[in-house]
Amino acid sequence: MGRNCLKKWGFRRCEDICWIRTNIAKPGHSKILEPKSVFQRTKEHCLMGIKGTVRRSTDGDFIHANVDIDLIISEEEEMGSFEKPIEIFHIIEHFCLGRRRLHLFGRDTSIRPGWLTIGPELTNSNYNAETYATYFTESPSTGCTSRIEALRPKSPPANGKVNRGRGRGGFSRGGPGGRGR
Repeated sequence: MGRNCLKKWGFRRCEDICWIRTNIAKPGHSKILEPKSVFQRTKEHCLMGIKGTVRRSTDGDFIHANVDIDLIISEEEEMGSFEKPIEIFHIIEHFCLGRRRLHLFGRDTSIRPGWLTIGPELTNSNYNAETYATYFTESPSTGCTSRIEALRPKSPPANGKVNRGRGRGGFSRGGPGGRGR
């Protein structure tokens, strides 16, 4: 259903972060029980959507693929809690450096600086139109440090751009001079 909502709202799913709830502290005593269920659901999905076309190979200053793992394993929350692990926000902030961040179905406890949080149970807000507008005066992205940029995995060059005619290990096809002759 979440994927259909994203599509209907004009977003394209670009990432799926999986959160696995554990009960290590009290094994066998799940806090969230579903009636008439044989198995207990232990995973949640956080769908990350984006508008427009973004290519990981050319938009590396905006999308940082493979910076974090897309899996969070944490202890199950108290009964009735809808809190998400803080790591979800960290993963999203590292993956996409865009300044326009929208948190749907947020709560007062999940309001974060730099995010526009909306939700039916929201009674508070950190949104200020003037402050929000200043986020985009210089750049649409937050940027990153040179150290993060150096450590970030890069997409391989597109076929035909570098090492043309080379096979595995840099050896030419067809002997010295190559080109398969």
